[in-house]
Amino acid sequence: MKKKNLMRLGLIALSCFTTVGCSGGTAGTGEVKFFELTETDIGENTTVNNGKLDGYTQENPLKIGLVTDSGTLNDHSFNESAWNGVNEFATQAGGGTINSKTYSVETGKVQTKYVQPAQDSYDTQGRLAAMKTAAQWGAKVIVLPGYLFQSSIKLALSDAAFKDVSFLALDCVNQDSDNNYEEFTFTDKVTSVIYREEQAGFLAGYAAVKEGYRSLGFCGGMAVPAVIRYGSGYCQGADAAAKELNLGDSSIKINYYYAGAFAPTDAATSNCSAWYGSGTEVIFGCGGAVYQSVTAASQSNGNKPWIGVDVNQHADTSLGASQASCITSAMKNLKNTTKVLLAGWVNNDKAWNSTLAGKVVTVGAKSDNCVLPTPDTTGDSGCWGFKKFTLSEYNTLLANLKNGSVKVNSSSDNDELSANNFGCSASVKVNYIA
Repeated sequence: MKKKNLMRLGLIALSCFTTVGCSGGTAGTGEVKFFELTETDIGENTTVNNGKLDGYTQENPLKIGLVTDSGTLNDHSFNESAWNGVNEFATQAGGGTINSKTYSVETGKVQTKYVQPAQDSYDTQGRLAAMKTAAQWGAKVIVLPGYLFQSSIKLALSDAAFKDVSFLALDCVNQDSDNNYEEFTFTDKVTSVIYREEQAGFLAGYAAVKEGYRSLGFCGGMAVPAVIRYGSGYCQGADAAAKELNLGDSSIKINYYYAGAFAPTDAATSNCSAWYGSGTEVIFGCGGAVYQSVTAASQSNGNKPWIGVDVNQHADTSLGASQASCITSAMKNLKNTTKVLLAGWVNNDKAWNSTLAGKVVTVGAKSDNCVLPTPDTTGDSGCWGFKKFTLSEYNTLLANLKNGSVKVNSSSDNDELSANNFGCSASVKVNYIA
């Protein structure tokens, strides 16, 4: 409990709390603290201004690195989306091409390289060593996707190996995970972006109930703030739709579980398969490759519907039979965020501007970073798997999220949320599986 709460402290400082009552659920009536993360306007520009790459050549390029924390690059989710942003920025800004074997940009004025920690070094020192490899290659900015980099960033800030390196962290706050989440100060070499995942989760849960589903599932990876917000938002969205439909007590049932890993596990696959077998209609797979447990369970139960995460997972052709049963995805647009911030760094003379330098900034629905995929925004005609919930209804809901008339709790206090039915009304019964 202590670690979970400490992980939350850095986020609490960004917004003010109010306290609201909740009713119903598996844990009786209690109170859930309510607050909303404040979004930062990071802009939309992904283009390098004229002259900002003068002096760089294919022989003397601007180098951008990315390090994975413990997962692989080709996770079809979080890491891969960030890497795609790095590569797209490099090719568009520097005119190079992606090497189909190394999947890096090795030509043009902007070149890229990714480094994965050694397989037996998935810890702070192992990540730091991988970051040093990127710095020794010549990276002037290193992208760090994942909260596990927090302690490595702290060490890097006092390490001479990184004196000329800037860091773009994704999903990190300035807390030392190895030392009771003690806060430390980012220097102006660091900026970190966190997302309002609860908004994307809200949209997915709302859509599922509006579509007609009444028995839902959530299979998360690990109970870290980003995953908790996704899951909490999912429950909140289902509750909002249930209220609009005037559904009675316990009309919506949600099985809720964390696998304890950002990978498929036997236990997660078994749980999800049992859920589908006992009547669960759709499961949200949330947290790296844990979605593979959901898709395995879906396939073993006649390809039951499931919901993807982080990216438009319906577009993943490697899914086989599970591609068509992905009805939507709760997305956070890491690719676009990465491109916007890299362009800003270059345009600001290879430095973070005053809005970003040394800070944790938040993006969400306002900047189209926490949304559902649509055929218009993705070019994927099959990504909208709903037959009853219309695109018009979705666009209205999204507009209301953007203008603030629909509010979603940003809390990532899993203990408090799970003890109080995730703040849902009596219409929703969350079966939290510890």
